[in-house]
Amino acid sequence: MKFILIGLLVLLALPALSGKYSSCEDPQYKAYVAKRLAFYEKLEKERYKEALDKLQETPFESLSKPEKELFLSSNTVLSARFDTKKVAVKNIKRFEEIQKQKPFYAKSGDMPHLVNIARGWMALNAGDEKAAINYLLDSTNTKGSPVLGSFGPDKTLVRALYQRGHNEAVLEYLRLAESFWNTESAKNYIEVWRKMIKSSCAIQFQFYDTTSIKEIGL
Repeated sequence: MKFILIGLLVLLALPALSGKYSSCEDPQYKAYVAKRLAFYEKLEKERYKEALDKLQETPFESLSKPEKELFLSSNTVLSARFDTKKVAVKNIKRFEEIQKQKPFYAKSGDMPHLVNIARGWMALNAGDEKAAINYLLDSTNTKGSPVLGSFGPDKTLVRALYQRGHNEAVLEYLRLAESFWNTESAKNYIEVWRKMIKSSCAIQFQFYDTTSIKEIGL
């Protein structure tokens, strides 16, 4: 019993164990997030290049309707980020046309979300951050979908706007997205991001943030 009490006293006397990083301002933490964000962008550029390479083999016009829709749902946002304005607008119009041709009960909740995100990227690339924010928020005007409900809304535009200091717009986007993204894991992610935004932490807007928030002691 004596040894147990001594052990407890020693533990109480020790300083609390710190996380991997000292705080959100820790240069190592900032460097880590910057490296991860650059990695995501590199992967997304490569993914879009692969999609364009496939179009060289099978042009868009030769694809079946399901193949066209799959291409557009996967690449309309990437096109807006990395392609010319002319090509990006063309893909947006293609996506919207496919939606128009569907009966009302078959219309996808993904399309209005992704099209607004794509337009937001076009605005941001043109230097119009206010318009980009408006498109970001408009992207939540969707009935949702199995994909949006499981994986959540687009995280690419919100990353870019957060890096530019638009914290309130990001918080509003997360709030509005809860209308269709409300699983238990979604609620956990959103709560983590709210805490990190409040402390002005660098954020990946990925599940890795649930580990980072512990490592920086929030």
